[in-house]
Formats: sequence, C-alpha cells, structure tokens
Amino acid sequence: MKKIYTLILAVMAIIMPACDDQLDIVPNGKTTFTNVDELESLLNQQWRIYDWNLDFNYLCNQAVPDNIEEVYNVTTSLEHAWIFGDESVDRADLTEEDLRYKEIYEHIYYMNVVISKMADMEGDQSKKPRLVAEARILRAWFHFLLVNFYAQQYSPETAGQLGGIAYVDNTDSGEQKTKLTVAQVYDRILEDCSDDVIACLKSVPTNDPCRFEADFGYGVRARVLFQMKRYEEAITYARKAIAINGSINSRSSIPSTGTWDKPFDDPDVYLFINSNSLVNGGTIGLTVFSPELMSLFEEGDYMRYYTDEDDWYLEDMLGTGIPGAATYHGSSYRLNSYGIDAEQMYYVVAESLILTGHIDDGLEMIDRVRVNRIHPDFYKPFKGSVTTEKDAMALLRKAKRVEFLLNYEHFFDCKRLNSMPDYAAPVVHDCGEYGTRSINPGSPLWVYPFPINAVIYNSSLTQNY
Repeated sequence: MKKIYTLILAVMAIIMPACDDQLDIVPNGKTTFTNVDELESLLNQQWRIYDWNLDFNYLCNQAVPDNIEEVYNVTTSLEHAWIFGDESVDRADLTEEDLRYKEIYEHIYYMNVVISKMADMEGDQSKKPRLVAEARILRAWFHFLLVNFYAQQYSPETAGQLGGIAYVDNTDSGEQKTKLTVAQVYDRILEDCSDDVIACLKSVPTNDPCRFEADFGYGVRARVLFQMKRYEEAITYARKAIAINGSINSRSSIPSTGTWDKPFDDPDVYLFINSNSLVNGGTIGLTVFSPELMSLFEEGDYMRYYTDEDDWYLEDMLGTGIPGAATYHGSSYRLNSYGIDAEQMYYVVAESLILTGHIDDGLEMIDRVRVNRIHPDFYKPFKGSVTTEKDAMALLRKAKRVEFLLNYEHFFDCKRLNSMPDYAAPVVHDCGEYGTRSINPGSPLWVYPFPINAVIYNSSLTQNY
C-alpha cells in the first residue's frame, strides 16, 4: 500500500515562511536540517500545482465554459481571450499573480534545498546520491513545465534567440534570477535528467505515486526530447521507462461497474502531480467537454458508452450555450494533471515512430493502450489500417486527445505541432450562437504572461510573446 506522507508543519514553517516578491516568486527563508531523513521530508509530498480555470484546456478546445454568454460579454477577462481567441486582451495586465508560476518555483526551491544541503547532512550516507538525483530530476521536470507555459515552443533554429524562463538552481534569495533563452533552459533541463543522474535511481518502480524511481527519470528525459522533436532519442528513453514500468490501466471493468475508476496510486503512475491543490487528486468533476472532444470518442469507448447514463449530461443542461458540449460527473478517475503515467510513454514512442517512418510500429504502440479502452465488440486495431504518415498521425491525435483528458499533453502537443508546417493548424472553438473563433498557430495566446508581481521586481522577465 502507498505510504501516506504528511509533511511536518514545523519543517514547512522553516523553509516556506513567505514569498519574496523582489525575486521570482520563490520561497525565502533559512533551513535548519541536520540529517538525511529530515531533508528527505521535502521529497515526501503529494505534489500539487494550481490549475487556473482550465485555461490551457480552453485554449486547445478540450473544455468549454459553463456559460458562454457571460464569457462573451466580459471582454476584459482571461477567459474571454482563451475562448474567443481575442489577442487584444491585455493578459499581462490581468495577471497580477499566477499561482501556477508561484507554486512551481516553490517546488523548485524545495529541490534546491535538498541538492545544496545534502552533502552536509548526517545519517545514512548511502541514500544521498539517490535523493539528490530525485531532486535534480524533479527540478528538471518543473522547469520543463514552466518553459512550455511561459515561452514559445522549442525549435533548434530559433531556440537560441527566444526568451525562456529563469532556471533557478540555488537557494540564494538575494540573487536576481535571470531569464535564459529557450535553448539554455533546455540544456539545463537535460543536464538535470542526464543518464548519470538517472543511474542513481532504482530500476524497480516504487509503489508510492508521490516518489519515483528510474521509470520517471527516463520518462522525463523522453518527454523533454519529444518536445524538442528529437524523436529517435525520445524513443530510446521512453522504451527504457516502459521496460521498468509498462503498466497500462484497463477500463474493461466499466461495463460491470458503471464507473470509471482509477486511483491516484494505480501501478501505471510514474509520478502523480495533481492540480487545484486537492488532496489525493481531483476527479473529472463537472468539467464541460467541448463538442469537438466529444466527437472524438470511438464507438465502444468504455468511458463514453459504458459508464452510467445518469452520470452524463449530454444535452445543454448546464447552460453552456454550446450545443454538443457534454459533462461527465460520475468519475472517480484521478487526474494526473502534471505528472507522468506509463501510457504517455507509449504515445511518445508511437508518435516518434510514425514521424520517423515506422508507421505500423507506431500504430501498434497505440493499440497496446486502445485495447484497454474499447469494448471487444467494437475494437479494431489501428495497425495495418493506414499507410501514410498523415493518416497515422490523424488516428494518433484523435486517440491521444481522449486518452489524456484535461492534462497538459494536448496543450504541449498543440505548441509542438504548430511549429511543424505539415501539422500546424488553427484551433477552432465552437462558441454556440456567437459563432466559431480560431486560435492560429502563431498566436501569442499560446504563451502565458509572466505575472506582474514577478515582472516588477525582475527586469529580465520581459514577456515572451
């Protein structure tokens, strides 16, 4: 069984008494740790990152607001910009603070405490390399999330000129953290999740979804390389992750239970990072799926067609004003909003294979997941059904959007594919009686603004759009 960790309040009071607005929204304070076990407590967290009103799910048309009329009329709101593709909204001026930005940098601060203090700690010296490795890989992952929200997509031709984020690797709260280029940020990320670092982790998965071993380490490196479009390398590391933990959650019990149930400590979880600061993870809840997303469910999909009918609002019962939008509210599926599951590695391998000319091999990787999603009466393998890259990518993108509901995957995919001429395309929002609105591949809306309370104290944080 998973160990349930509760952070000692005294320890938290030591390391996070306040946030210093004159820096980059990172915690300020001194530490008094004396031994390895005390320092390890900073890693024993149920990681949570604030998720702001489904913002990136609105942008990439996974979700829609529950009242389109209100969003339409309030033209000076972030929601209006996201749904109606309104680039004239001054998002930076509306972002006085950003809890996602703040909390991720707080998590990075914890990792820097672990890394910088470990050498001086008393206690079990054999644990030190592993704990430092965990902290470095988490530091890499948190910076990867930041650079994909607050900077433009990595492309080797432009990354050296594009503005990125501050890569914070110390606990000096008196030092102004300078924004690096996108290329420099990715270089630092790859250093923190290098082979040498991953080698310090165990090759047997932990049963604690809030701690990790080499499966997550390889998963991080694979996901970073994938976002950089270094597909051959991404395949190598994703396969290494799958070799350690290739568990795939099955939904085949749904027809008998009527419930889509997936606990946050399911074996396929490499690391669980939830949104909205909900203890033990949040469920799908009353999120309104967009009409486009609803159209992507395959016939025989366990979640869509075999969960209890009363758990679905298939008509416009919530007042969305958007025909075809629907809500599922009966789920106990725990959203791994910002972490990594094994299924993501299968899709990294699948798409990377397709984009490097191995179409059937890529489709077979998708089928390994799909066979656990579609009732046998309706399941047909993707493998062998198409012969061109574009047709294979169309199948993958449809299945992938349904597979990774309401997490960062589709948003990051939109940014990556928008930088590829063969796949760049507007995201078209159905806004009901207000018509359709598009967000174009080069829109500044794909880059989040740095919050005001960071920018005014750090002159290097010029906006990246």
